[in-house]
Amino acid sequence: MYGWRGRIGLIKPTHRGKSFAFWYKTAPDGVEIVPTFVGFRHGGRKAFSNAFERAEQLADDLKAVGCNILVVSGTPPFLLKGLDFEREWADRVSQKTGLPVITAMEPHALAMQALGVGRVAVATYYNEELNEAILTYLKRFDIEGVLFGGFSVAGKSEELYSTPMMALDEVSHAQVYQHCKEAFVRLPGRIDGIYINGGGWDAAPAIAPLERDLRTHVIWAAAADMWLTYKTMKISNPLSGYGAILTEKYFDDASAARS
Repeated sequence: MYGWRGRIGLIKPTHRGKSFAFWYKTAPDGVEIVPTFVGFRHGGRKAFSNAFERAEQLADDLKAVGCNILVVSGTPPFLLKGLDFEREWADRVSQKTGLPVITAMEPHALAMQALGVGRVAVATYYNEELNEAILTYLKRFDIEGVLFGGFSVAGKSEELYSTPMMALDEVSHAQVYQHCKEAFVRLPGRIDGIYINGGGWDAAPAIAPLERDLRTHVIWAAAADMWLTYKTMKISNPLSGYGAILTEKYFDDASAARS
């Protein structure tokens, strides 16, 4: 029987294959990944206006095909609403479907807490509003964020993004590495790690080199989502190369504290 250990329903913000590939190629034996898309194509406030209604429809569909857990990716809509909304929305969808719901931002903060990160450098492809929202969000977990500044390609941007959403497909992992390293080495004071937000750029191959070269933790959004998902499912799926949070040490049953 396929999916005998569990069936994960993924609700992704865009139609990008690389974010699904990360889940597929790292799934352990007996775990099935069921993909769905909200379908964002533009990084503006209006584009995110129907995000939650669409995600709830997809949640119902994933429940109907036998998923055991729902994972909702895409941080901007949640950042615009805040932590309290994120938790309330997740609780409502969970009660409606009878399934645990992993939302888009809280796993990242919980991963930082698990790693003992108190001051973190923040790498994004967002403009000021979303970047400041991340700092406000992390404060709820007693984590100080220090911004690198939104990554920009050739000065192009759109409303909430420093690099247009569709242009992110052209950003290589080498550029992610360079952006993070160049900014990290200039930051003053103690930094406990680097937080790479967003699944739109090809960040996965940059994580291991950044951790080795800078001797720090790297918390990538998709890796943190995966960590909390398997932790919630009580499935051990330790991985190397995608950050310390996915190693065996952080797959115990202890729950991180909510703030």
